[in-house]
Amino acid sequence: MRGRQWTAAVAIPIAGALAVVPTAAQGSDDTASSGTHETGNMIFIHPDGSDVAMWELARIYWYGPDAVSNWDQLEAAVPYRGHASDILTTSSNGGATTHAFGFKTDAPDSFGTDSGAEDVLAGDAEEPRTINALSGYAGSWLREAGNAGLPIGVVNDGDVAEPGTAAFLTEVTERSDASALEIARQLVQGRPGFDAADADPAVIMGGGEDLFFPTETPICSPEVIDAALAEDTAVPTIPLDCVVHRAPGDTLDEDGPSATGGLRTDGLNLAQAAADEGYTVIRTRAEFEALAAAIESGDVDPAEAKVLALFASQDIFNAVAEEQLIAAGLVDPSVPADAKETNLVLYGSEPGTPGYRPPTAPEMAAVATTVLDAHSEEAGKPFATVWEVEGTDNMANIDNASGTLLEARYADEMIGVARDFVEAEPATTVLTAADGTAGGIQASPYNVDEELPPAVESIPVNPGEELVTGGEEPEVPQNPLDGRYGRGTEPFLSAPDQFGQELPFGIAWTTTNDITGGVVTRAEGLNADLVDEVFSARFENNDVYRVAYLTLFGKALEYPEGEVAPTRPAPQGTTPGRPDEDVVTDVLSGYAG
Repeated sequence: MRGRQWTAAVAIPIAGALAVVPTAAQGSDDTASSGTHETGNMIFIHPDGSDVAMWELARIYWYGPDAVSNWDQLEAAVPYRGHASDILTTSSNGGATTHAFGFKTDAPDSFGTDSGAEDVLAGDAEEPRTINALSGYAGSWLREAGNAGLPIGVVNDGDVAEPGTAAFLTEVTERSDASALEIARQLVQGRPGFDAADADPAVIMGGGEDLFFPTETPICSPEVIDAALAEDTAVPTIPLDCVVHRAPGDTLDEDGPSATGGLRTDGLNLAQAAADEGYTVIRTRAEFEALAAAIESGDVDPAEAKVLALFASQDIFNAVAEEQLIAAGLVDPSVPADAKETNLVLYGSEPGTPGYRPPTAPEMAAVATTVLDAHSEEAGKPFATVWEVEGTDNMANIDNASGTLLEARYADEMIGVARDFVEAEPATTVLTAADGTAGGIQASPYNVDEELPPAVESIPVNPGEELVTGGEEPEVPQNPLDGRYGRGTEPFLSAPDQFGQELPFGIAWTTTNDITGGVVTRAEGLNADLVDEVFSARFENNDVYRVAYLTLFGKALEYPEGEVAPTRPAPQGTTPGRPDEDVVTDVLSGYAG
């Protein structure tokens, strides 16, 4: 499958001006000289919270200081400006809404909506507005693509209600635990006012199984799981009348494992509803590998497949501090303590559970790409997809150094999946960005020629009292460093450099919050030259929308200078209502984090 082409007219307006620029690679000289522009597949990759320092440390640790990562090899690189309409560092849901709709929104409560008033400078409205996107469409560029017949899909190593992907498909009044139930429903059944008119995503992959099952749903017994997976079918799947996943560590509790799961208080078995709509619902690595094998062997036609994957009760990664993982018993005895990944259970649940070693973000992306590409060929139209590594954000927000580095490696491998696809199908834009910097990770190095301390300690921050006031015997504030197993543990060692040396370092953190600065947008394939040439001085978060729209529809949209998202007029869909208070009474720990 090479050289598939879609063409449309193009002109490239930048902020405040209209520029004439070279087009991306064309299928022929005739196409190029005719002034038409190739449209194609759109892959937007959002390694949340990742800045240049995180990418640098990931390369140093996994590949070596002199190595080259997939992220390094992306063709274009421009600084990213991620401010919202009301704050310099946006929220995950506000940033995702801007990426999806093309307008800057108020950060706190936007989720496919805008929490701001018509004039954002006048203050917040009491209720978020449903909005039209920059193109004028009543929905994100991903919804517009899907409803125009283009295959669409999302992949997230958090739960599927995470805004980095969910804000492209769902519209709710706020980011909250209660809204997570409605977000999950909209992923499968469409947005309020659109419902079945919203095209089904071909792929939805991530965690968040509990959002799909009613409360008090029994946990699947080992016998039920083993019997289901032993069935002689192309893709054996576990029955949808029980929950597969417990929270990581649940089986290690002194009180014994939970007997039931599920968080839906509306009685809806959303997983079964998805199956009734034609989705293959998979929840374990065994089912995932069976699906991948069946596609490869031809037993499953990927052009006919729809996949809903739920690989954890909530997030697939375990975003707590290293010390907490150890205290909870989330240590894998089959992995040596000196393994580069550490033996902490950073991803999935403990050994002996169905959630042990779930598919990683790049593994999910590879299968998703196969399915979407097959749907694309069948439809004769390009596909559109959003992938997020959420763990780079959540691990960094808890200052878990080992977890952050592992998630950054998965993000780099996910980019590698996209780059491999571009090599086979050049009519594809790969665009990466992060809506902000999580944690402010930095390396604090040790000299390889000096004696290496057995454990990292701390480094001074801020000047001492004598530098500020001229006083004596100042107490200099200290910033504790992270080692491989948390504070006060052994330093990290880089992969060998060009001289074969493993260079030691500790991890210093700025904060547990999201901060601004240091994010770089990168691109490869179709339209990478435009990112590099047209947007090099100013790439805003809403330019993610403009690049995606140009790729998918061949239309360059003007930058919305000083404009807020327009309120969606009736009758183009109803305003998504706040979920019924009687329906969402449970506390859904972790979903609004």
